[in-house]
Amino acid sequence: MKNKNVRFFCSALAFLVLLTLILVPLSRLLARKSLALPWNTTTKISGFYNEEQDQFEVMFFGSSHAYAAFSPLELWEETGVKSYVFATQQQPLWATYTYIEEALKTQSPSLVVVECRMAFGDKEYYMEGNDKGVTFSYMDDIPLSWNKVKLAFQSAPDLEGRAALLFNFMMYHDRWSDLHRQDFTFRRDEARDPYKGYVMLSPQEEPRPRPDVEAVTDRTPLLEKNQYWLEEIVRLCKEEGTALWLVKTPSNLELEEKALLNTVEDTAARLGVPFHDFNQDYAAIGLSEDLFHDEHHLDCFGASRFTRFFARALTEGWPELRTDWEDPAWTADMAVYREELKSYHSDGIA
Repeated sequence: MKNKNVRFFCSALAFLVLLTLILVPLSRLLARKSLALPWNTTTKISGFYNEEQDQFEVMFFGSSHAYAAFSPLELWEETGVKSYVFATQQQPLWATYTYIEEALKTQSPSLVVVECRMAFGDKEYYMEGNDKGVTFSYMDDIPLSWNKVKLAFQSAPDLEGRAALLFNFMMYHDRWSDLHRQDFTFRRDEARDPYKGYVMLSPQEEPRPRPDVEAVTDRTPLLEKNQYWLEEIVRLCKEEGTALWLVKTPSNLELEEKALLNTVEDTAARLGVPFHDFNQDYAAIGLSEDLFHDEHHLDCFGASRFTRFFARALTEGWPELRTDWEDPAWTADMAVYREELKSYHSDGIA
């Protein structure tokens, strides 16, 4: 009887290992990949895992408001400080927590900067309708690990959804007819993003007015799940001995967002974490309504101005950050960045 149980256990284990060996590469093949500029999130997230260990002194996390605002190459040119934007579209705070955990596996940043737009989120899960794409966008590109398993449980309310997030073959199994050559040729272990996670957005055709939120002093409570994970991010950074800076990048806040942001500011003060809303610095940054890609995201010229302003605030607040001014790879990446930025000038856009 004992031998039968052992044989059954070994057979079941072998089956699970074989199934995993089949499903993991199949899932990678079928998974939707964001590879086209400027929205090449797959390259940016996969590329992070191929970067040199202990290279980044500062790490940025958050949603599109982070990857459209912080330009690590501009920051490096101004300060010599190396950084990476480890952000995804509408990245909820529970995903930001996991992304920080993932980053700390290979990097030892002195400072973690969290763009807190998604503290305003009003959903416990993003698994219905078009929102499902949000969840898969932050799940698909991180490697299978215990962190990813935990994130799947936080991101879906049931076992079926969690299994689909871990083995996305269940999501993409009918994508065979949509496969392109790049699905077969893309190699995650060779991915590299010269912009270090930054998304360079083109200027908009028609500027949109900025809401007047200066008089908003109300405090709107955050969704309980968001409040919990905001505080967990603070706890994690304190445990790791890593400084944390909560920020809001310039994004033309709506009235209801300002009331939620006031709660984030109160939370930061209560927990002893620095906080800054850069929407208050338009004049100092040199921003105007025509330096946005859309209603809420900075364009490439707005991001350049903001990053250079941020660089001064960074060096004032953290003057002891490690610098590396002479890296030839970063110099080459900066040349690529400058050429693309110049293309918007040559198109008559500035």
